[in-house]
Amino acid sequence: MKNFEENLRRLDDIIEHIDEGASLTASLELYKAGLELVTASAAELSAFEAEIKLLRIENGELKIEKYGSELSE
Repeated sequence: MKNFEENLRRLDDIIEHIDEGASLTASLELYKAGLELVTASAAELSAFEAEIKLLRIENGELKIEKYGSELSE
């Protein structure tokens, strides 16, 4: 999760630099860097989501399911 959190901090910095009036060329480079961070963060979130387990009680029994499996039933 550290990479994800670091990516968010870096994205905040990029937005701040663009908002502060970075040149057009610098803004384009920052935008490209931001897209890479967003792509990496989305992939990391998908990986985390695949690992999330849901706990629920059904008919008095504890059931453990992967996140999203209840949608396919």
